[in-house]
Amino acid sequence: MVEEDFSGTRTRPRILLAEDSQTSKAMLLKNLSENYELIEARDGEEAWQILLADERIDVVITDVNMPRLTGQQLLVKIRKSQMPRIANIPVIVMTAANDSVDKNLAFLNGANDFLMKPVDVMELQARVNVHYKLTRTIRELEESRRALAEQASTDPLTRLRNRRSFYDQGAQHISAVKRYLGELSVLLIDIDHFKQVNDRFGHQAGDEVLLKVATLLAGIVRNGDVVGRIGGEEFAALLPETNRLGAAVLAERVRARIEKAEITAADTRIRVTVSIGMATFSAESVDSFDELLAVADRRLYLAKNQGRNRICVNDEGKTSFA
Repeated sequence: MVEEDFSGTRTRPRILLAEDSQTSKAMLLKNLSENYELIEARDGEEAWQILLADERIDVVITDVNMPRLTGQQLLVKIRKSQMPRIANIPVIVMTAANDSVDKNLAFLNGANDFLMKPVDVMELQARVNVHYKLTRTIRELEESRRALAEQASTDPLTRLRNRRSFYDQGAQHISAVKRYLGELSVLLIDIDHFKQVNDRFGHQAGDEVLLKVATLLAGIVRNGDVVGRIGGEEFAALLPETNRLGAAVLAERVRARIEKAEITAADTRIRVTVSIGMATFSAESVDSFDELLAVADRRLYLAKNQGRNRICVNDEGKTSFA
């Protein structure tokens, strides 16, 4: 059962074996090692530490009676874990034949399956195969779900937030600001004369310019800020815990950085500038994120109307609070 990971490396599924009996351990190694890579733990505590460190564990097989941490205690820790990859991992519990108390307790604690000692080889292989396939299917479904969620919230060209996701984030932050009386600012950033780039150099060159601007924006903002592409050549930055002055400083930094950037597309150095409008929730008479954006959009229009390549911080068209 050899598989390839994303790098093309051939690997075997990995099983964590928690067993202190050398006899049982030798039997399991002999009958599973051809198709699986077995990671050995001497007791439940060592098995738990391995689980925390190794993200490639696919299935856990554990004995019930072990020192330091029993199989039942290990099972409880696994199911109560805050890490989904651990909490959802298949666990097969082994114990002596006819031990119905341990069997019932194991299922109550969240065991996926149960094997009686001495273990039947064919049954062992069949059960391990079934649970490995199950966990692989679950992981593939989870990866697909994450990929679809990312596609739904990400602009396909720039990999920034798309319009819908950006607006959702803005609405959530507005709710938090109203509740906790914090600060929130927003920048609307528009590439000047972008249509001329497309008309003169072609749409591929235009896409290269958009990508460069997106990269510059993502590199300037702080962790916790949200950057999105909300229109053809229009970007936006959501700035939590940022007052008017802080937003103006960042806006000017963005403008200056893009103006000085070496942007090459279609083998040609293209001069790119942006116009920026800004708004801060605590300073405006607004009640929603849409209204806050409308204020920033009005100021973006003023910045473009006054000659572009500038920021606008208020409705008088000023470029600073000085």
